[in-house]
Amino acid sequence: MGVLKEVRWGLVWRDFVLEDGRVIPETKVHGRPESQVWRKASDVTNAEREVWEERLATMAAAGQDPHEREQSFRAELNQYLAYTYLRFTRTAHGSPVTEPTPGDLPERIKEAKRFVTGRLRELLEVASDTKECEYAAHSLGRLKDLETSLQAFTG
Repeated sequence: MGVLKEVRWGLVWRDFVLEDGRVIPETKVHGRPESQVWRKASDVTNAEREVWEERLATMAAAGQDPHEREQSFRAELNQYLAYTYLRFTRTAHGSPVTEPTPGDLPERIKEAKRFVTGRLRELLEVASDTKECEYAAHSLGRLKDLETSLQAFTG
């Protein structure tokens, strides 16, 4: 429970910001309409994306912890990950006939995890660059975090 301070659009979905600073995604709000509206990745301007990235970089540089649930850094990072995933999925597969829905994201995350896991396996088999292995492992961890967050929000 909390007192609502503002409702704001993120890169993909609406967030509810409470007076105490917690950020609650629309899917976690009790009594919300069943059909949430998500923004299309193509509706986000480059300027908006750059401002979002700068804010994330500032939060990271300030030492904020993205593991703290319902905090601004985690909320903004989840929005950015979902936006980036949707943006690159569209690029890789061409424009889909219909825009993805919130229900599509869990399956798309699983697809991305399968791809990253395969790439990590390839990298480990050829004992390649350690940094690339670290990046792939980190990406896999962030996808798992996003998947876990979505399950908590929708379950």
